[in-house]
Amino acid sequence: MQIQIHDLSFTYEGGWTPVFEHLSLSIDTSWRLGLIGRNGRGKTTFLHLLDGSLPGGPSLPLSPVYFPFPVPYPELCAMDLVPCMDPETPLWRFEREARQLRLEERLLNQPFMHLSRGEQTRVLLALLFAREDVWPLIDEPTNHLDADGRRAVAEYLKHKPGFLLVSHDRAFLNACLDHVMSLNRSDVWVMQGNFDTFQARMDLQTQTERAKHRSLEGEIRRLEASARQAERWSQRAETGKFHVASSEQAALDRGFVGARAAASMKKSKNTLRRREAELEEKQTLLKNVEHEAELRLEPLRHPKDVLISLQGGQIRYGDRVVADGIRLELRQGECLAVSGPNGCGKSSLLHSILGTSGALSGDLRLAPNLIFSSLPQTTEHLMGSIDELAEESHIDGTRLRAILRCMGCGREIFEMDLQRMSEGQRKKVMIARSLCIPAHIYVWDEPLNFVDVISRMQLEQLICDFRPTMLLVEHDRSFLENISARIVPLPAHDA
Repeated sequence: MQIQIHDLSFTYEGGWTPVFEHLSLSIDTSWRLGLIGRNGRGKTTFLHLLDGSLPGGPSLPLSPVYFPFPVPYPELCAMDLVPCMDPETPLWRFEREARQLRLEERLLNQPFMHLSRGEQTRVLLALLFAREDVWPLIDEPTNHLDADGRRAVAEYLKHKPGFLLVSHDRAFLNACLDHVMSLNRSDVWVMQGNFDTFQARMDLQTQTERAKHRSLEGEIRRLEASARQAERWSQRAETGKFHVASSEQAALDRGFVGARAAASMKKSKNTLRRREAELEEKQTLLKNVEHEAELRLEPLRHPKDVLISLQGGQIRYGDRVVADGIRLELRQGECLAVSGPNGCGKSSLLHSILGTSGALSGDLRLAPNLIFSSLPQTTEHLMGSIDELAEESHIDGTRLRAILRCMGCGREIFEMDLQRMSEGQRKKVMIARSLCIPAHIYVWDEPLNFVDVISRMQLEQLICDFRPTMLLVEHDRSFLENISARIVPLPAHDA
C-alpha cells in the first residue's frame, strides 16, 4: 500500500529549527525500508509523525506500531503477555514468531522483567509481528543485541513483508533491507537497495560535490573580487556628482554631470547586485557538501609493551559463575574486542579492569601507572550542561565542542541540558569526552549504540589513523572488521 507524504513540515514546540520543511515523498508499506541519517536529522521524529504520537503526520492505510513499545505487566511471562498486548492475536502465531527468532521455550515461560535486554528485544519483535494488519516502525532494535542476536533478527526481518526500520549497523541493514530512505544534509532520497547501494550512491555524489566544491571556491573568490570592484565603481560614481575635474568645468553644466553620475551609479549598482546574486547562488551550492572534519586523538605511549594480562579469569555474580577460564593479553597499539552472548559478563570484565567492579577473579596484571579513558554503555546518568561536564571531567570544553561539531552535532545542543538530548547525542558527548582525555588505554563499552553510521565511519578512520590501544565491547561487525580488532570470545558458563 502506498503512503503519500506531501509538504510535511514539523518543528518541536519551543524549537527554532524545523526538523522537516516541505517534505514530499512516496513509500510503500510492503517495502523492507531502512531509514538512515545523522543523529538529529529526525529519524525517530519521522516515526512518531507516522504513528500519530506527534501532530501533523499523514493518514496511513495500516495501523502503525512503534517499536519498542511499553510492556504493561513486565512481571508476566512472554506467553501470558500475548492476550494483554492484543487479544485478537492467537497464541500459536506468537509461538511461530518466537521460534523464528530463536527464542527457547524456557525463556518464554520466564517473567519478562527477568530476561536480558536482548531477549526482551526479541520477545517484543515476536509480539509485534504476531499481530495482523499493522505496519511495524522499528527504532534501533540492535542496541541491546549481541552478535548472534543481530544475525538472528536480521535473518528474521529479511523474510517479513514490510516495515520501516531505523538502524546504524551496516551489516544488519545489508542483510534485511530492500529499500532505503536517507535523510541527507540538504534533501531526502528514497531508493531501492540496501545500505551498500546507498553508500555507493553517496560516495559518487560526494566525489562529484567535492570536485564542484573545489571549482566553486575559485569561482567564489573571483565573484567576491568582482563584487568589491563593482562597489568601488558605485562609490566613485556617487562621488562624481559633486566633484568634476577642473578641465571639464567650463564645458559641462552641473545638470549634465549629475545625469552622467546617476547613470554610472545605476550601472555600477546593477553590476553589484548581479555579482552578489551570483555569489549567493554559488555559496548555496557549497551547502550541499557534507563536511566531515577529521577527528584527532592523543594516545599516550607506555614504556611497557604488554599493558593488560589476564589468566584464569572468572566472572561471578553472587554464587553464579557466568564466565570462566578467561585469558586475554592486550599489547600497546592493539585493539581488542570482547565478544560473547548477552549476560556473559563482558561489561563486568571491563569494569573490573577499570577497578569499578569486583566480579572478576583470576591472575590480572596491569602495567604500572596506566591511564584509562573510559566510555560507559549507558548515558542515563548524565545531567547538566556540556560546559559542566567538561569542568567535572577536567577536559577542554572548546575541544569537546569541536569534536561534537566534527561528528555532525548542531550548535544548538551546546545550550541544551544533557537529559534533554537524544540518546544518540548523549552517546556522542561521551565519545567526545573520552577522546579529549589523553590515555594509554581507551576502554569503551558498546560505544556505537544510537550513533549514526557516518559518525561510526569517522571513528573507524580515527582509530586506523592513530592506532590507540583499545579494549572494547561492540557488536557492529563492520566496525570491528574495519578497525582490525582482535576478537576475544567470552563464553557464557552456568555454574
